[in-house]
Amino acid sequence: MKNFLMPAMALFVAISAISCSNNNDSIENSIDQSTETFARSSDSPQIESNDFTKTLLGKDFITNYGGTITRNNKEKAIADFKAIYQKAPVIHGPYTISVPTPSPGPTEQKVTYAQVGNTYPASGVYFADVYNYFMKVQLPSNAVTGWVESIDNPGYANYTTQAAGFNQSFATENGNKFVVGNTYTMVLKYNMVGQLINAVVPAPSGAKTFTYFYLTT
Repeated sequence: MKNFLMPAMALFVAISAISCSNNNDSIENSIDQSTETFARSSDSPQIESNDFTKTLLGKDFITNYGGTITRNNKEKAIADFKAIYQKAPVIHGPYTISVPTPSPGPTEQKVTYAQVGNTYPASGVYFADVYNYFMKVQLPSNAVTGWVESIDNPGYANYTTQAAGFNQSFATENGNKFVVGNTYTMVLKYNMVGQLINAVVPAPSGAKTFTYFYLTT
């Protein structure tokens, strides 16, 4: 993308976790289970397509204003944990992982853009390249749940509606546990009359840092 950019967690025990289909082409980010004091996971997070994201987390993954329908922020995760285990959890984090600018996909997507304040460009219909910043971090086997707490310079939770924020989930796959999250950005390339626009929304472009936590008993 040249220098433009782009482009739940319910508790594992009592609330249904999300199962993911096996993806032989994926590259997982594994945290060393023998180490409790790591500060950062791999700098090569798994980047997947929009279609994979939807397959992984289902229709509830993209919601208005960021987050999943059962948003698993720190307060909710701890409250749910206490209700089940009748004790306070061990909180691990914050940990961070940097997701570089991914390849665009879909490209030349027709979108109806709503101007934010007086920022460029104006509201209208544009052809855009979409960038999906996606992270999937494997947690230790004794993790009960996990969540993405924040993203620096988040984009859209839903690029078609321009709902600001991000999506995140706690998921299981073949017995492994993952924190999953994503946010979208777009480059509005052309307007309907073919004028070159090349506007990054929402700005700025570049790598994005995800901050996440997890809980153990």
